[in-house]
Amino acid sequence: MKKTLTGSIILSAVLTMPAMAAYNGPSVARNASSAADAANAKDDTPVELTGYLVQNLGDEKYLFRDASGDVEVEIDNALWREMDVSSDTKVTLIGEVDDEWQGIEIEIDSMRLVSQ
Repeated sequence: MKKTLTGSIILSAVLTMPAMAAYNGPSVARNASSAADAANAKDDTPVELTGYLVQNLGDEKYLFRDASGDVEVEIDNALWREMDVSSDTKVTLIGEVDDEWQGIEIEIDSMRLVSQ
């Protein structure tokens, strides 16, 4: 009986331990780092763009431009945090691709000014 009880306790302890293994190799998903990449990326692809916001399109939408081209981005008003940005201000935008029925949209989660 004592062996059975000890065995049951050890077995339950082993089975309740959290798994510590995970796959750490290369993956298919990669960050889109240019306007052209972002415009052609799949839904939920992470995006990190560095370039310029060249036009306010209204309703929290802006036209972003880098050397590869232009793409429309959505920047929530709360992200501006009193930043003054003009079409000559270099910024880095971090977000993800949102493939909606109206087309590709880049939703920005954070932004920062690039020191020049």
